[in-house]
Amino acid sequence: TKNNLTFTVSQSGTIAAGTPAPAEPTLPESDWITIGTQRWARKNLNVGTMITGLTTQANNATIEKYCYNNDEANCSAYGGLYQWNEAMNWTTTEGSRGICPSGSRIPSDNDWKVLEMQLGMTQSEADAEQRFRGTDQAIQLRDGGGSGMNVLLAGNANLFGAFDHLDNIGLTYVDTWYWSSSEYTTNTTNVWTRSLDKSRTDVLRAVYEKAYGFSVRCLGS
Repeated sequence: TKNNLTFTVSQSGTIAAGTPAPAEPTLPESDWITIGTQRWARKNLNVGTMITGLTTQANNATIEKYCYNNDEANCSAYGGLYQWNEAMNWTTTEGSRGICPSGSRIPSDNDWKVLEMQLGMTQSEADAEQRFRGTDQAIQLRDGGGSGMNVLLAGNANLFGAFDHLDNIGLTYVDTWYWSSSEYTTNTTNVWTRSLDKSRTDVLRAVYEKAYGFSVRCLGS
């Protein structure tokens, strides 16, 4: 299964802070899955120009991405890895489109909770902070799990220019991470995220620094 979402993006001109990146106005209906009241992209976002993990993604005219082990083939298979500011297209407004295609947005922390509860998590479980919560929601979200999200364990780009925890390369510890558009109010250098761990059936809700490179899954507006 290929789990990247690719759409045509112009790399010319200037992308102003908070201005949606130029993209095709819509995506084919087959690229979306409806879960309860929400409409999610079926695959991870893969848009932009690859830069090495040692380079910070910049506020410039180019959408930049990391590919695991600096290998474009991993972006094709798993989607790009983006620092939070790049994913948000350099705005901090919760619910912004970011670098998602027209008609979609970076999901908020609450959007993720809605998804999790539609898959059977309770409100109190969804609200729990800094820990794994729920029962089998991670299984439902993973590739072949039945929800249609088909999440692959794509690893991450860490704070030191290296890459961690990709599936299918013989690592013991394997996981994937997703951004939300919601800053942590106590410390806005951090953001609410979600993570699925290969060894667990539940879903982690935790805050992480914006400088990590995580996956993006767009939500229909």
